[in-house]
Amino acid sequence: MKRLGIGLLLALQFFSIIPVKKELPLEKGYITSMYRALPFLGLIFGAITAAAAWTLLNFTELSSLFAAFIVVVIGIFLTGGLHMDGVADVGDAYFSYQEREKRLEIMGDPRIGAFGAMALTLLIFGKIIVVSEVLEGIPIIAVAFVPVFSRIGLMLLFSKTASAKEGGLAAFFQRRADGGQVALGAAVWLAAAWGVLGYMESLRLAFGLAAVLLVSIYLYRKWCLKNFGGVTGDLFGAYIEGTELLLWAVFLFFI
Repeated sequence: MKRLGIGLLLALQFFSIIPVKKELPLEKGYITSMYRALPFLGLIFGAITAAAAWTLLNFTELSSLFAAFIVVVIGIFLTGGLHMDGVADVGDAYFSYQEREKRLEIMGDPRIGAFGAMALTLLIFGKIIVVSEVLEGIPIIAVAFVPVFSRIGLMLLFSKTASAKEGGLAAFFQRRADGGQVALGAAVWLAAAWGVLGYMESLRLAFGLAAVLLVSIYLYRKWCLKNFGGVTGDLFGAYIEGTELLLWAVFLFFI
C-alpha cells in the first residue's frame, strides 16, 4: 500500500498542477507504481471535468461552445499545460522536415516556432469545437473516462516503445520502470474502465473508445519510431492530447 500511495503522489507531482511539496523516492518500484497510478490520476481529472460540465449545463445559461471552452481550459489547467507543451514541441520538430537527430534537437528547444503554435492552436480549437458538439448529448460519466483511457494508452506506449534519446525525464523513467508491470497494469485498467463504462452506460460506447484507443497506440507508435526513432516526454504529451481529441470525436457517433 505504501508503494501505491507513493506512486500516486509521484503521479500528482510530475503530471499535474496539484502541489506535492515532498521529496519522494525514485526507485524502480515507485516509478512503476507512478505509471500504474496514471489512470487513477486521469479519473480525478475526469471527475473534476465532468462535475464542471454538469454544473455549467444545468445551472448556467452559457452556450455549449462557451461551456466547452471552460471544460477544455480546466483540462489544460489540471496538467499545468505539460502535455500542450509537448504538442507545440512535436509540431515544430516534425514539420521541420529534418533528419531524426535534428528533429530531436528542435524538440528540446524551449522556444515555440510557427509550426508549434499552429499545432497548438489547431488542437485547442479542434477540441473546443468537438466538445461543444457532444457535451449536451453524452452521459456525464463518459466525460470522466476520457482522461482515463488516454492515460491507459500512455502506459502501453511507454512500456512498449524505446526511448528516442538517452537524456530527458521520460528516458530516465523508462530505465527505472518495470515495463512488463506497467503494461499489465494498463491491461487491468483497460478491462476495468471498459467494464464499468459498459455496465453503467453503453457496451457499444465502451467498445468504441477501447478500439479507437488501441488503434491509436499502434499507429502513433509506428509514427514515432519512423520519424523520431522512439519516444520522448514531448511525444508522450502530444499523444495524451491527440488521443483525448480523438476520444471526444468518438462521442459524435453516439449522440
